[in-house]
Amino acid sequence: MPRKVRATNREIEAAIVAALLKEPKNIELVNANADWFVDGNYRTLFEAMQQAEDTSLMTVYGKAKVLSNQFSMTYKELIGLRGAAITDANLPELVRDLHRLYGKQEVQRAMAVYHEAPFEDNLMALIAATNNLAAVDSATDDGSFDSEVNELDYNLDHPSDPGVKSYKRLDETLAGGFYGGMLLTIGARPGVGKTAFSVNLAATMLKRNPKLRIDYFTLEMTKREMLNRFVSWDTGVPSTSLRSSASTLTPTIKQIVRDSAERFKRSNLAIYDTTKTLGQIAGIIRRHASEAKKNEYVAFVDYIGLITVPSIKERYLQVSEITRQLKVMANEYDVPIIELAQLNRGLEQRQDKEPQLSDLRESGSIEQDSNVVAFLTRDAKVPDVRNVVIKKNREGWLARIPYQFNGQGMKFQELDVDNDG
Repeated sequence: MPRKVRATNREIEAAIVAALLKEPKNIELVNANADWFVDGNYRTLFEAMQQAEDTSLMTVYGKAKVLSNQFSMTYKELIGLRGAAITDANLPELVRDLHRLYGKQEVQRAMAVYHEAPFEDNLMALIAATNNLAAVDSATDDGSFDSEVNELDYNLDHPSDPGVKSYKRLDETLAGGFYGGMLLTIGARPGVGKTAFSVNLAATMLKRNPKLRIDYFTLEMTKREMLNRFVSWDTGVPSTSLRSSASTLTPTIKQIVRDSAERFKRSNLAIYDTTKTLGQIAGIIRRHASEAKKNEYVAFVDYIGLITVPSIKERYLQVSEITRQLKVMANEYDVPIIELAQLNRGLEQRQDKEPQLSDLRESGSIEQDSNVVAFLTRDAKVPDVRNVVIKKNREGWLARIPYQFNGQGMKFQELDVDNDG
């Protein structure tokens, strides 16, 4: 019996790209990273399909030319590739084969580094690469839950650290913190401060979890604006002063601001302001979440109403796909993901302005896919107080948590008030 010939990297990459060119909508669903591609042309085409505003072949070709001046395929070759006798039926298996080859290459690289310099850090890197390779084939769900039983048995006799720490009362309400697999939605009307609250949440997480990596995707603001908000949270200097009159600050305040900005630069915080499509965002989350240890990664998305899914036209279907993919990634990589959402205008016309789950704009899938849904509201009696009202919580409790809000310094301080409900 003839021996089966193993496909090469280039053959697998060509098949994946051909299948995606034939069915471009699958780019939002395929669980692959551009880093896995060895061939520069195929890697660039994959990135172009992730980033292109629409899925036409000419748009993808133009995007590829912009992304890399090393891209050497002609448009005629691209047409031929799309016309190859490849279907998307085997796409998941092809992606798994590509991931496996990438994993083997990473093990070989880590092994070479360790042999050259047999230090503990290099040994840990080799072990991590080996474990990642082993996980490629074990990722297929066979329905068993042996490891979950073992984990539960272990937790019965050992104290567990259930999640990433943030504000004290919020952590208590979430039954210990932001846990892996959680998709948490924060909904609010414009101007209430949901971006400011998410900055406070991210900064507090970084402070309480020194090894934590945070990817913050901002679709409304620039990196500079976001940095100003983080620095304002850290220093108390109003973000408006950092934007419009930074040069007039005193030398002492300027040094405080510089020190704060440098601390955030050295931290594991990454801010993305040009990733607008679901494919772009998903690619970054998958790459970094797959590299992170337990409770050492969180993603923020501000906000889902501005994410585009080029392969889907209807907006409510786009939102459904966005929340579904974010939830799938939270589960697959055992990480928490926090998404921000707008609430419907109809809320402001009601006599009772308490947000309800039905006020989430554009899609009921937001409520369905989220483990936790929280609303940020103005307090009816105290102007500088905001309430985080948790209306859905699969693993914890419903609650109303008040925060003192300093609008100039963009600072939320949790108030020690017993007002659950």
